[in-house]
Amino acid sequence: MKKLVLAAVLASLTGLAVAAGPYASITFDEKDKQNSTQMNYVYGLNVGQKFDNGVSVEARMEDERVEPGSGATQKQESLAQIKVSYDIATGTAFTPYVAGAVGHKNKSTIDFNIWVAEVGVKAKMGDFGVRYGYRRRADWDNSSTNAYNTDEQTVALGYNITKNDNISIAYKQERRNDSVSSEYNTKGIYYTRSF
Repeated sequence: MKKLVLAAVLASLTGLAVAAGPYASITFDEKDKQNSTQMNYVYGLNVGQKFDNGVSVEARMEDERVEPGSGATQKQESLAQIKVSYDIATGTAFTPYVAGAVGHKNKSTIDFNIWVAEVGVKAKMGDFGVRYGYRRRADWDNSSTNAYNTDEQTVALGYNITKNDNISIAYKQERRNDSVSSEYNTKGIYYTRSF
């Protein structure tokens, strides 16, 4: 039922907007777990559609390799997510945005549904772009055992290689909202192709 409701919402959004173009991106993040030897390597694929009214709809899939270190066994995790973003036009170089997403996380011992809320601002200076974003993420049950109740701040720098190709780098700090220790500093690199 949830999937049908989500599909109906996405269909209504696409019906209200004039297409500005599809895009796809491949992403790589290296997540350094704080106070731990663990490193996570996240490989992602985004496929989306931008509309002239500032709305974007994006599907994301990712595979995460968890390397606990100290001889512990490697684990695999995955994520599937649908995200809707809205850029707020200001007529300046600065564009605030809001976004929301729902998805499903699969860990080695548990899987659960998640939600995401995000706000931020983008600045464009010729072929260069800068973005600051604040993200709140949690599972629907708000369970501390999932270690998914986090806040994340991101600073990203991008460059348009061509009219249709962009490469970006980012630094992120993810922090927990409770006593569970699950905090990461992340470096990422992303390539986006607009069609």
